[in-house]
Amino acid sequence: MNNPRHDAMTSEQVRLIMMRVLLMAVALGSLVGCQRPMVERRIEAPYAERQVWAIAPLRNESGSRHADGLQMADELTRAFEQVVGIDVLPLNRVLEAMDSLKMTEIKSREDAIHLREALGVDALVVGSMTHYDAYDPPKIGLALDLYAWPTESRGGELDIRGLSWAPTAGKAGIRRGTLYRPDQPVTTVSGYFDASGIGTKQLLDEYAYGRGSTPNKLHERRLYTINMNLFQEFAGFEMGSQLIWAEWQRLARGTGVGPREAAPTDRNQSP
Repeated sequence: MNNPRHDAMTSEQVRLIMMRVLLMAVALGSLVGCQRPMVERRIEAPYAERQVWAIAPLRNESGSRHADGLQMADELTRAFEQVVGIDVLPLNRVLEAMDSLKMTEIKSREDAIHLREALGVDALVVGSMTHYDAYDPPKIGLALDLYAWPTESRGGELDIRGLSWAPTAGKAGIRRGTLYRPDQPVTTVSGYFDASGIGTKQLLDEYAYGRGSTPNKLHERRLYTINMNLFQEFAGFEMGSQLIWAEWQRLARGTGVGPREAAPTDRNQSP
């Protein structure tokens, strides 16, 4: 004869087990839903033809003797090497050219133009480290200028401002063509990255995802905040992205040469 109490307990146990299985399934589904596939941030240059760039060592204007403009230039070189449509000269080639020109650093616009012409590149990136603090949480500030070839050399219109701004002919090796484009950078960008700031944390989460040793975004982000070399790598990538995005915007306004149809609305995306 069956025991009603025993049957009732068995039914309750089955119900509890089913509820637990259902809750575990929901939790697992939520966990899987939160997992995002690792997608490399593919950045594309906005030029009609492939470009060759060079990166000059950055000036140290941070007030810290620990800031290394040469190391930062190396990080920027690697960052721009990842941009589709741009080839970057090795940093040692840039240093050799500077040595032949008796330059220890880029101190003026004329220096930038002279070095760009000596290297024979399409564009030269120069800049400075405006802030540097390696203590936890690390902070770094950067400012970059892009010196590209004058518009005149590719059929652009005369910019008469160059007639008054340019130095006398032949000074610092500047070609006559630069009179058609002032001896100014075509694009200037700057950034400040504070590992304790919300904006920087969000950028770090995106950059560090999949690059750490564990699939945990907090651990991955932390990896980049306790190692200043890795933090500089992150800052170099972000500044490179910002400069390319600014170039998309510049060319979309019709102020440059060889733009694609439009600039992307998001600096981290390509059309």
